[in-house]
Order: sequence, then structure tokens, then C-alpha cells
Amino acid sequence: MIAPAQTTEKQIAREQAELEKKRAELERKSAELQQREAEIERARQALQNQQSGRSLSMNLSGDVLFDYDKATLKPAAEEALKKVAVVLSQFPESIVTVEGYTDSKGSKAFNMQLSQERANAVKDWLVKDGNVPANITARGFGEQNPVAPNTNADGSDNPAGRALNRRVSIVVEKPASATQLVTPPATATP
Repeated sequence: MIAPAQTTEKQIAREQAELEKKRAELERKSAELQQREAEIERARQALQNQQSGRSLSMNLSGDVLFDYDKATLKPAAEEALKKVAVVLSQFPESIVTVEGYTDSKGSKAFNMQLSQERANAVKDWLVKDGNVPANITARGFGEQNPVAPNTNADGSDNPAGRALNRRVSIVVEKPASATQLVTPPATATP
């Protein structure tokens, strides 16, 4: 038969071991959270560095967000869109436009539709899952405004250039009142 004191010591030892496991798990979760917060802050700062005048533009690779010729967001797109949502939360009064672009493969009509569907998919995610206000505009531009050549100088296909052209841009325009310089009132001279 086990003496009552031994039972208590064993229970205490078990409880201490359990508490130690819980403490280690909390420390691990805290470290993960700090790492995520640091990543979000780095992303916010990097995106803020792209700020010019009254607007800020964030470009996301279409290949990161979507499968080729598709407008359904990939599961991996969520991480990139979470970062965008964090940045957008810094500009609550701004005018936000999601712009979809494609490469030059396919017909102009197909590319216009695909780019619009992609812009809508990003907008819908930002509003539904990113808690961004619903007054975002989504526009498809098809193969307009390429950032790289779709073909090489000899006319051959340029897959790397086409990949750069498949993108979604989020343009944030600050309200005019936020960017106007405050002019001090004129003072009367004696």
C-alpha cells in the first residue's frame, strides 16, 4: 500500500511535468506569434516604401495567387493577401482599386474576362477574409500595361516576361485632404 505522502508527491511531480509542458508550448506559440508579427511588420514597411505621392501600389504575382488560366485563389495566396489586408488597414480612408492583368496568350476578350475575375477574387477575399471595407473597386485590364515583353526580340515566346505580366495590383490612393500640406495662417505685419 502506498502512503498518502508518496501519492501526493507523485501527483505534484505529474502536475509539475504537465505545467512544464504547457509552459514550453506557450513559449513556442509566443515565439511563432512574434515571428508572424515581425513578418507582417517587414511586409508593411516594404510596401510602405513603395509609396509615391498620393498613392501606394502593391503588386502580387498572378502565379502566386492563381493557377494558369484560372481565377480561383490558390490556398497559398492567403498569406500574401493577409499582408495586403494589414497594409490596407493602415489607410482606412483611402480609395482602393484592385487591378487584374494577364499575359498576351489567349484572345483579348478572354484575357479581359480573366483579369476581371481575378481582380474580383482578390477583392472578395480582402472584403470577406481580410476585413477590408467593401468600397474597393475591382478592374480587369487584360493584357494592357505589360511590365515585361511577352515575346523576345526575335518573336519567340518569353515565358518569364509573360509570368511578370500575370499579376494583380492593389492601388491605394490617399484622400486629397491627407496629402495637402497645412499652410499656416498668414500673420499680419505691423
